[in-house]
Amino acid sequence: MNARRVRELIMTAQGRKKAPVVIENIQLVNVYSREIHPSFSVGLSQDRIAYLGPDPAHLIGPQTQVVNGRGKYLLPGFIDAHTHLDSIFTCGAYSPYALATGNTTAITEMAMIANVLGKKGVDWFMEEAGRQPLRMFFLAPALTPPYPELETSQGLSREAFRRILKMPLVLGIGEAYWPRVAGLDPRVMSGYALAHRLKKTREGHAAGARKENLMAYTAAGTTSCHEATTLDEALERLRLGLAVMIREGFVRLEFQAIAPIARLGVDLHRVMIVSDLFDPADLVRGRGMNALLARAVELGVDPLVAVQMVTRNVADYYGLRDLGGVAPGKLADLVLVEDLREFECLQVWVGGRLAVDQGRPLPSPDPFVYPPEARRSFALPRIEPGILALPAPQPETTVRVVKALGPTITRESTARLVSQKGFLEADPRQDVLKMAVFQRFDALPRPALGFAQGIGLKQGAVATSMGWDANNLLVIGVSDREMALAVNRLLDLAGGLVMASGEQVLAEMPLPIMGLISEEPLPALQRQIEAIEQAFRTLGSDLERPFLTLQTFCFTGLPFIRLTDKGLADIRTRKFLDLVVEE
Repeated sequence: MNARRVRELIMTAQGRKKAPVVIENIQLVNVYSREIHPSFSVGLSQDRIAYLGPDPAHLIGPQTQVVNGRGKYLLPGFIDAHTHLDSIFTCGAYSPYALATGNTTAITEMAMIANVLGKKGVDWFMEEAGRQPLRMFFLAPALTPPYPELETSQGLSREAFRRILKMPLVLGIGEAYWPRVAGLDPRVMSGYALAHRLKKTREGHAAGARKENLMAYTAAGTTSCHEATTLDEALERLRLGLAVMIREGFVRLEFQAIAPIARLGVDLHRVMIVSDLFDPADLVRGRGMNALLARAVELGVDPLVAVQMVTRNVADYYGLRDLGGVAPGKLADLVLVEDLREFECLQVWVGGRLAVDQGRPLPSPDPFVYPPEARRSFALPRIEPGILALPAPQPETTVRVVKALGPTITRESTARLVSQKGFLEADPRQDVLKMAVFQRFDALPRPALGFAQGIGLKQGAVATSMGWDANNLLVIGVSDREMALAVNRLLDLAGGLVMASGEQVLAEMPLPIMGLISEEPLPALQRQIEAIEQAFRTLGSDLERPFLTLQTFCFTGLPFIRLTDKGLADIRTRKFLDLVVEE
């Protein structure tokens, strides 16, 4: 703020200058004292709060817009402390639905885009985000890709990473997987040192880390973790000084397991509730940050404590001194809700501007147009089925198989395959499918080949260009011909997700922006995802969450065995495995 704005705020608080907006007759939720102030009013001065109290008469002049809160609850805008907005939908498509749930600020990772198109992709994404009414901050991706010895991506140079981290809207380093930190990855060592000098956060991903490993991760300077899945894990992190981010979104639902932490009497100031990404279907149904709060209250968390977990706690953690509470001088990010059980949002203000009225978002800015280069993220040419052929070394061969145990976890298994005219093929009777990973920037297709179990297709194939984090092209199927059809249709779309069977494409979700992001509004995107999942069922699969499983099936950020563009890898040992098991 400049001196003129400071003067204006002082004069408005004193009533010497009339407020342009007064919100009266509200129950104010005070996250600093953990109180509710009945029959209060809030006076605004442009983008900030100037006054709060029981009698706003001295603020009201002929030009003042007086909003009657009708006894409803006024809260600070909700802050999503950890999410991933750099895939699936545009920021422009996301913003109005997020705002309608009271979400006025989001802190997002950018690793997906950085892996595909490096800094220029990051710059485009940040430009689009900056045009939205939703307030957005960013995290610099430190590991692009997580394991360069095992996988390929365009990624960021160290200099590009440093330039991103120094940007004012970049609050810290995005989640760095603990084995990379404990293993003294030089990218993390230099990045953590720079973040320390800049006084910025270092977001954690400590899945599976306990005791000495977790202490080493914390000692390195990691400041948070969103991977606690049990109460004991959450307490261990909290006691070591890590901020604990409890996930309750598209990827994992962990609040029920961790909710008892609110009844233990421990200090919860460094505990937050985060989405880690919302399901588009939930957002379309009006379930976002408001639903996270409602879930917390349902599980027995005091409503005021729950509100602190998505407002003051987040602002304090990230050093966002202008956000997180309703108080004089703070930015006027405000949410008027019906009650403190369901948190139905009636009106939302961002920086003093009304963004949602009667539960409906006001018109958004014109869509950001990504440049043509963003739609050319593949050097890979169309393929022929023969490139997927796997010669059989003998009439019967035992092969290693990547087995899906759930939406995100895989384990090594084996299967015995009988040679089919000299080649190893999928065997749906054993639930064994062939899979291939193509490096998207390779103009000479040289796929890594392997086998998958747990996907459940009885016929057909599926191809996707959206796979955490490297985002190379994965195809899984029953026949080479169907797999090639799915890959070639995906390339025609410039990226996305394609389901094919026989000679037909059954369902598709185009993601033409960097092969990661749809240009469709959320309701249309939701319908495409539902069509993909229906196609899975049509082709015989009972996979619980196919859309998530496909994104994570090659993800090296979690154990145990994955197929990357370089081959079959054991993530724990960071060694490649032979596809054929010697007997």
